[in-house]
Amino acid sequence: MVDIKRKLQKMSESAKSAIVYTLSTVFSRGLAIITVPIFTRLMTTDQIGEVNLYNSWYSLISVVTTLSLTSGGYSVAMKEYPDKRDQYQSSVLSLTSLIALIIAIIYFITPDFWSRLLGLPNGLMVLMLIGFLVAPARDFWLARQRYEYKYKLSGCVTIGSAILASVLSVVAVLGANSVGHENIAEVRLYANYLVVYGVAAVIWVCLFWKGKTLYNKEYWKLSLSLSIPLIGYSIAAQILSVSDRMMISQMVNNSAVGIYSTLYTVSSLSLMLWQAIHASFVPYLFQNIESNVKGIKRISSQIMLLYAVMAVMMTYMAPEIVRILATEEYYEAIYIMPPIAAGVFFTAFANIYSDIAVYYKKTQYVMYPAVIAAVANLVLNYIFINAYGYMAAAYTTLFSYILMALFQGIWARKLCKENGIAESSVFEDRKLILLACVTTVLCLLGIALYNFYIIRYLIIVLMAVLSIVFYKKYKTAKKN
Repeated sequence: MVDIKRKLQKMSESAKSAIVYTLSTVFSRGLAIITVPIFTRLMTTDQIGEVNLYNSWYSLISVVTTLSLTSGGYSVAMKEYPDKRDQYQSSVLSLTSLIALIIAIIYFITPDFWSRLLGLPNGLMVLMLIGFLVAPARDFWLARQRYEYKYKLSGCVTIGSAILASVLSVVAVLGANSVGHENIAEVRLYANYLVVYGVAAVIWVCLFWKGKTLYNKEYWKLSLSLSIPLIGYSIAAQILSVSDRMMISQMVNNSAVGIYSTLYTVSSLSLMLWQAIHASFVPYLFQNIESNVKGIKRISSQIMLLYAVMAVMMTYMAPEIVRILATEEYYEAIYIMPPIAAGVFFTAFANIYSDIAVYYKKTQYVMYPAVIAAVANLVLNYIFINAYGYMAAAYTTLFSYILMALFQGIWARKLCKENGIAESSVFEDRKLILLACVTTVLCLLGIALYNFYIIRYLIIVLMAVLSIVFYKKYKTAKKN
């Protein structure tokens, strides 16, 4: 205990900030996973589908309302205006607030039309509009806190609001069920976002109070010049991430959305691990890309192998995970989990190649593959959901992620070649492609093995051992 305390005291403020940010983010997302078995037993699949539909639409439309202003460009502005950060924050917040008000006016001209189009009741549409107005304030505040390494308050706000929102949501749903309330999904969303948007509203007022700047041409011009090129990528990424749920809602029903979304969440559990691994890999990549390509090749292959093992292991544990987190009605759709898990692996594949484009400041090469994959996903979903039902969306999503990873790799090789990198790549491309193929086959093989418990359990134990071995190798390689 003393050693841990001594190590923490010796850490730099940036390291402490990174740790607190990672832990608070993982805690918040983990809390969402922990509440899944509670809500799947308190709510119908149709009600859970409505909750997921709201969240999907919000995440997609908010890309436009926030103008991607909290992306990397925000940190540039923090560096550009060290003595005028309060003024900058209130100025860009007035910009996002203006966009939110314009969207609200458009909605209130024909509210029933937009309600039918999005498949949400008017009450939830109004809740969404409130979020568009105040939520950017929380994002701006947290981004600045991270930039200035003020991790204590931001960590407390993130963790505290997550706990309060989760507890209030469960209590509200229990209360609504006890009195026979019909709109359980709305009750849950109102309870959750009462906390989330409430905290954001307080920050919204504080930022305007401190900054006292509604319009500054210089601030707006810089922010828009940095963020607008990323909007295309952000929209494409969101379409790729949530369009399947939206189309299932329109073409099947909200009950199917509830089942699909819940199992998608379970299949994506390993993403929390990948985000932590990737966050530690990026600084190493950027620091060594010009001088130690051999080291990058070795470590990148090891982390991808580690994540592949985790993805396969999660696939083979799917029946047990679903039984814990959900009820019997979800179990019938368990066969969508292998293709989703394989698709999630390809997002990691695309991530490491997109880092090359970010390093060389060619972010358009990040956008192009995402747009291609998003368009393909929309077209394939329309064709195959109509033909084979909502489960087909898992396979179209897998194909789309493969497409994105493929094009991301092609453009990364192009950039490496243009910048004089030997062998036109900083990664072991052939090994990674072989690994991706083997991972996909092993994940899909899980479909045939779900009824063979002993074989599955043996594979799970083997995968767990391999995960530990590969993780230790990765840590050792990084030190060297």
